[in-house]
Amino acid sequence: MSYIPFTPYPSYIFGAGSISVLGEKVKELGAKKAMLIFDFGVEAAGIPKKAAASLDAAGVPHICFNGVHADPSVDVVDKCAALGLENGVDLVIGVGGGSSMDTAKCTSILLSGFEGPAAKYVLAVPPVIDTTCPVVLVPTTCGTGSEVTPVAVISRPDMNTKWSVFVNVNLAIVDPELTVTLPLEQTASTGLDALAHCIEGYTNKFRNPVADEMALVGIRKIADNLIRSYEHPDDVEARSEMAMAATMGGLAFKDPLTHVGHAMGDAYGCNFHTPHGQSCVFGLSATVKLVAPILPKEMAKTAEAMRLPLTGRETAEELGTLVEKEIQRYMRVMNVQSQKALGFPRDKVVAMAKEVSENHLSAHCPIEITEERAAELLAYAYDSYQ
Repeated sequence: MSYIPFTPYPSYIFGAGSISVLGEKVKELGAKKAMLIFDFGVEAAGIPKKAAASLDAAGVPHICFNGVHADPSVDVVDKCAALGLENGVDLVIGVGGGSSMDTAKCTSILLSGFEGPAAKYVLAVPPVIDTTCPVVLVPTTCGTGSEVTPVAVISRPDMNTKWSVFVNVNLAIVDPELTVTLPLEQTASTGLDALAHCIEGYTNKFRNPVADEMALVGIRKIADNLIRSYEHPDDVEARSEMAMAATMGGLAFKDPLTHVGHAMGDAYGCNFHTPHGQSCVFGLSATVKLVAPILPKEMAKTAEAMRLPLTGRETAEELGTLVEKEIQRYMRVMNVQSQKALGFPRDKVVAMAKEVSENHLSAHCPIEITEERAAELLAYAYDSYQ
């Protein structure tokens, strides 16, 4: 018997102002001492103060770790865990974008009694760790979907790569008001990351029908609200729709995972240190072009979800081109610079082909990703958006 799984967890709270219930929910999880985990940008926006106020109101003792940085490394996790162990922390709260949430997830391993360092658990083929330290996630961006997935993506500087690990997540609190202060550049990159999650989950070798519906809902919400939230940052309704789209994207890829677009994104991140969403969208249009010929129905539904006018007579390749050009339109409207404008040498980009073909996510693409094919995708991604 063959089957396709869909695992609908963790518990999830959504709504403007919902950060106020953080303390009572943490208390319900039995925490004796919590640790808020965030980066400098989130701290500067004053969001951890809101989280701390809720914990104080519920009588939950807590400490803070503000040492997260973009593409967090295993060293950051080790420092965070050391602080937690020293202070008797038994619950972690990731507040921020994917970097903060992934740091919290990975830290929970070392606070669950598993001996460090974190590098033991962050591997090319992600292990599943049955963590017991509860994890609560509070996203402040509209893109990663990390709040509803078990995966933590952490950098391994010793290997010049980004690898993963899977842990247990207990609760997500998604408060769209927390995203209003998000800078425009991050609004663009995280929103495009959500789009990549939806499209790659939907075109995945291991896709499932429930996740497919999540993907299409997410794409529709992104089509209707991404540029709107970029052009009108204070529009809480648009931010709310994008926050929900990010969650839909997370649910779309949680079980099937992403595929070659994110494998390319990992390579960009390791070699050029671009924001994760921007890295992934560089590879997204090339990914669409690759898979469109073998997925005509999926391309048609993707194009429809993106609100593109169709005659019903388009070939699969034409549908792929329409979707690809719409992705690039989003990028131009939101001032996403090309790889050439960013100073990436074309030959160095194409030379990442081996990294892409060997990334475990490439095995989830419905078309085999050889090193030669990866080089072609990277060259196309570079040349097609100038």
